[in-house]
Amino acid sequence: MKNVWVKCLSTSGLVRGIAIEMTELVQAQGTLRGLKDEALQLYGESIIGAMLVASYCKKGERINLNIRGNGDFIRQAVIDASAVGTFRGYVIPVADPSASGLQIVDAARGLWGEGLLTVLRTKELTGEEPYQGHVPLVTGHLAKDLTFYWAQSEQVASAVGITVQTKGGRVQSARGFMVQAMPGAQDTDLAMIENHLIELPKVEFKEGGFKDPTQLLAVIFQDMAFSILEERELKFYCECSQERVERALTLAGVEEMQAILVEQGQASVTCDFCLKEYRVSGTRLKELMN
Repeated sequence: MKNVWVKCLSTSGLVRGIAIEMTELVQAQGTLRGLKDEALQLYGESIIGAMLVASYCKKGERINLNIRGNGDFIRQAVIDASAVGTFRGYVIPVADPSASGLQIVDAARGLWGEGLLTVLRTKELTGEEPYQGHVPLVTGHLAKDLTFYWAQSEQVASAVGITVQTKGGRVQSARGFMVQAMPGAQDTDLAMIENHLIELPKVEFKEGGFKDPTQLLAVIFQDMAFSILEERELKFYCECSQERVERALTLAGVEEMQAILVEQGQASVTCDFCLKEYRVSGTRLKELMN
């Protein structure tokens, strides 16, 4: 199964869309972090949500999606994603969901609970100041709250769908879509797309159908001619390295490195994103201090 996004544009140029398939990548992240069931579902949703936002970044831009909720399974998810289809992320799960005491009373509210959704956009090549937009978790359902984010912070009429289905601790499917109105889009165009989304066969979308993102786009745009703009393979990519770890230790200062040297004899640092462990020997710490 491919891990890809497929982007399209209506021939009128007034409606654009993207569909994502990430089942294997989400499962790999769940295995790496030992996540299962609801925690795995929510982390998968955050990854797909970040990729949907990043898919329309310009070259050299990247986004950081930060979701903080008070639900019973996840405290925070942070995903860093780029316009070239790479991502990295980490999650802070609730240690013991049964003892959290945060049971969601409102059945209509999603598993994220109440909290804040923040999107930070950075432009690596230009050195411009990053742009940050944030909205409250209005519904606790990430797809709906991302739709609200696009309307409030980006002023773009959008429809977002995300589904991560798990069974027996494993991911059965992880996919999503986003459709957006471009400037000049007519009410008739939007009504047509809306009707298709309402009629979208939910069982197939969630439980095995539309494994090819192009097929999903064809259903959403079924009465509207469109062109495929891009099909891109998606990958997990972490930028950590021994050099970056040593640079971080240097920035921490001589006193901090001296304390580590006295207490531990060496430094041990684990990357939050890929969980790789780096070691800096006592000899190397002394060199860095000098």
